[in-house]
Amino acid sequence: MLLIVGLLTSISTGIIPINNSYNNDSENTQCILTENHCEFMLTAGRVRVDISGLLTTEEQLDISVTLPVGLTIKQARIEGVNMFMGIVPVQLILQDNGQWEGWFMLGSCTEPRMQWQLQIQFNENESPVSILFTTEQSG
Repeated sequence: MLLIVGLLTSISTGIIPINNSYNNDSENTQCILTENHCEFMLTAGRVRVDISGLLTTEEQLDISVTLPVGLTIKQARIEGVNMFMGIVPVQLILQDNGQWEGWFMLGSCTEPRMQWQLQIQFNENESPVSILFTTEQSG
């Protein structure tokens, strides 16, 4: 009963637990971007995501994803979490030795604090990964 009450409270308040490490029982690993980077483990090894610069809208943001050797990216895209903002495709190009680089731009929003989700899908049998981050309007 306590588990059900806790789950209902989490759902009603919008609080969803985040898993920062790979879990075989999870269909989708999630990681929160902190100080512009996020690291987590997959079956194939450690993954690191870096977004350079201030997380802001309507400006180019560079992204770098470091993967274990043998793991490749099938698709990456960004979606709004607390408001539908369409799908922002992220074109990542393999540079060297598991290093993927690209850039993206986020649209402006009426929400003062916008939550975003970068979803990365791999060509191998890994589960998709969601990187969560936030932008805030100034002034």
